[in-house]
Amino acid sequence: MKNKKALFLLIDSLRFDVLEDKASREIIAPNLSKLVKSGFVRKVVTNAQSTQFVMPSLFSLTYPLDYGGYDNGIRERPQSFVESLKKDGFETHLIASCNQLGVTTGYGRGFDSIRTTSDFRLLLEQRIGRTLRYKLEKKYSTNDDKAETVVVKELSLLLSNLRDSIDNHDKSVWPRVLHRINKKVATGCAAEIRLLENDPSEVIEKIRKIAPGIYWRFLGQQRPRGLRLFFYRALESVRWRTRRWVAKQTFWPFLAMSHFPVIFGDIIKPLCELIEDRVDRRWFIHMHMMDVHDCRSISRPLHLMYRLKFFPKWLYARLRGHTKRRWLYDTAIMYVDELLGRLIDTLERTGQLNNTVILVTGDHGLYYAESPRKKLQIGTRTHYEDIEVPMLLCNASNNPQNIGMIDSMGMTATFLDVLHVKPHVSFKGISIFQNPKDFVISESCGHGDSNLSHRDIYFTVTTPAHKMMAILSGKFLHIEKAYDKLKDPRELNNLVDTEQMQEPIKNMIDILRNERSEIFSMREV
Repeated sequence: MKNKKALFLLIDSLRFDVLEDKASREIIAPNLSKLVKSGFVRKVVTNAQSTQFVMPSLFSLTYPLDYGGYDNGIRERPQSFVESLKKDGFETHLIASCNQLGVTTGYGRGFDSIRTTSDFRLLLEQRIGRTLRYKLEKKYSTNDDKAETVVVKELSLLLSNLRDSIDNHDKSVWPRVLHRINKKVATGCAAEIRLLENDPSEVIEKIRKIAPGIYWRFLGQQRPRGLRLFFYRALESVRWRTRRWVAKQTFWPFLAMSHFPVIFGDIIKPLCELIEDRVDRRWFIHMHMMDVHDCRSISRPLHLMYRLKFFPKWLYARLRGHTKRRWLYDTAIMYVDELLGRLIDTLERTGQLNNTVILVTGDHGLYYAESPRKKLQIGTRTHYEDIEVPMLLCNASNNPQNIGMIDSMGMTATFLDVLHVKPHVSFKGISIFQNPKDFVISESCGHGDSNLSHRDIYFTVTTPAHKMMAILSGKFLHIEKAYDKLKDPRELNNLVDTEQMQEPIKNMIDILRNERSEIFSMREV
C-alpha cells in the first residue's frame, strides 16, 4: 500500500439511492458502476446535513460542533486528514468548485497545490450572513464592544485572505467570467481594509444595515446611500424572495444562482492533466464538484441544454422503476458520470487505475431529488433524503462485512485505513474495517452561526432500527420525532408519543448524552 495513489471524489449532494441498486446505477451512472466492480458500496449516515456543517467531520474526523463549532471550518481543529497523508509521504492536491471551502476556514491545510473556482462574492456573503451578523445581534451577545472587536478581527482576516487569495491563486481553472468577477472583489477588499483600519465603526454599521448578498458592491464605500443603494436593495429583495419561493416548491424547477456556478466540465481537463503528469509519484487528489448540488441552476443555460441529451435515458429508467428521483437531479449525475469516464480512461491509459484507491461519496443528500415531505428548515432537515450518502471504495484490499454503521468521520477513517496511514490522536472516526459503531449522531445549530452557548442545537441519533430527532434549547432536550426505521424506512410515521418507542428513545438519549457529554455538561442539561 505504500506505493498506492489516492483519489477522494466528493460529489456534493450525492444520495445513497443513486448507487444502492445495481440495475439503477448501471443506467444512471455506468462509470461509477464500473468502479463498484473493483470495490464496494456502503451506506453512510452523515454527521450533518449541509456542506458547511459536515466538512469539519470529513476533514478533521471530529464532530461538527467540536472545538467551538463549524463557523471557522477546521481552523481550530488539531489536524486535517490531508496533513496525515502528507506526513506519510503523499503529494497532495486540491481541485474544487465548492465555495464552502472558503479562505479562512483551514481546509487548505496540508495541500501542496490548491486549485479552486470560488466566486469570492459568495464567500464574503456567506461569512457575513452566517457568522458576523449573528455575532452582532444582542440576543447572542452580552457585551456589544467585545462582539464588535471579534467581528472587526474576523472581517479583517477575511478581507485580507480574500484579497491575497485572488491575487496569488492558481487561476488555471477559472473561466473568464470568474476572472472578471474576482478581480473586482479583490480591488474592493483592498479598499474595505483601508476603511476598516481608519473607521471600524462605519464598517460595523455597514454589516448591520447592508444585506450580505450585495455587500460586495459597496466594498470601500463609507456610508452607502442614495439611488444606487436603493436599487440594489430592491433588486436583492426581489431576488431573495423569488429564490426562497422557488426553492420551496417543485412545480417550477429552475433556480438562478447568486454566484457563478463552475461545472465539472470546466475543470476535468486540468484534473486529468494533473494525473497524467504524476505517473511516477505517490499522489493524493481531493476533488469536490458542485454540479449535482446545483442541478436546478439555470445560470449556465447551454450546460442545461446539453444535459437534455440524458433525458430519454432517464425517462427509460423512470418508466422501468429504476429511479424515483427528478430528472434535473439524475441528469446532473449522468453528466458528472460521463466526465468521470474521461478520468477513469486517463487512469487506465497511464497504468494507474489498479494502483489508485478511489473513494466516491457525497457530503450530504438532497431533498429536491425525491422526498415524501415538504422542505423543512435546515436544522430539522435530517431525514433519509438529507443524510444518507454512499461510500464507494475502489481498490481496497478486502470487502467489509455488512455490520455496524458508518458516519462522515468513519468514511475518512476508512480511507486512511485502506492506505495504512496512521490517524492523528484527535480523530474520532472509526474505519469500517475496525469495529464500526451501532449509531450515528448528526448535529448542527441550524441557520446562522454555531454559538454553542446561545443557539438551539439540533441532534439526530440514527441506529440500524430507529431514528430520533431532538432539539437542545437552553438546558432542556426536547424530543421532537422518533421513527421505526425497519417498519417505516421513509420516516413518515412519527412515533414519539407512542408507548412502544419510549424504550428506544431512552436508549438513544443515553447514546447522545454519552457521546456528546461535553455539550451536555456545558449546557448543564
